[in-house]
Amino acid sequence: MHIDLPDELVAQIDAVANDRSAFVADAVRRLLHEPDDVSDKSEIALINELADELNAEAEDVLEYQVT
Repeated sequence: MHIDLPDELVAQIDAVANDRSAFVADAVRRLLHEPDDVSDKSEIALINELADELNAEAEDVLEYQVT
């Protein structure tokens, strides 16, 4: 099987892995074993955890733009 990947993605893989094929195979296996709702719940939890800090930063940026 042959898979085309963007050059910048291949460069990122090469920067962290000695065996590109093994890295891609492991990534695909992990993705196939992780249900989407688990990933979504994790992302929502992280967003909620950081919401106050992110909102404060957004308010600072908006105040700076207005003045």
